[in-house]
Amino acid sequence: MIKKWDIVIIILLVVLSFIPAVIFGVVLNKNYNSKYAQITVNGKVYKNIPLSAHKGEEIIEVKTESGINVVSVKDDTIAIIEADCPDKICIRPGYIGKVGEQLVCLPHRLMVEIKGDTSDDGVILSY
Repeated sequence: MIKKWDIVIIILLVVLSFIPAVIFGVVLNKNYNSKYAQITVNGKVYKNIPLSAHKGEEIIEVKTESGINVVSVKDDTIAIIEADCPDKICIRPGYIGKVGEQLVCLPHRLMVEIKGDTSDDGVILSY
């Protein structure tokens, strides 16, 4: 037998289940002045690559004590295109380009993350 409070709890849980989708939608659709890819190895920044104004293709070879990853930057996207790790899961997602997306190679402790800058340092407002 369903009681009144059972229905209230079910409706409340359904409404609460949509909160993460709304939060992530707002964060991912934010307007960024510029975006860049940050490559980290072992938790330390290896290289920052500006993506907003990037044109053409650039190949970056990341050598770690665990192995080698080849990263490709094509226009405003980035991907791991080669890796000598056993599972090669880091290659499967392909090119990423939205702020918040990540590529991770666990055996080599390598992470590629797309970040955005929303600072208005160069904007001068006058009346």
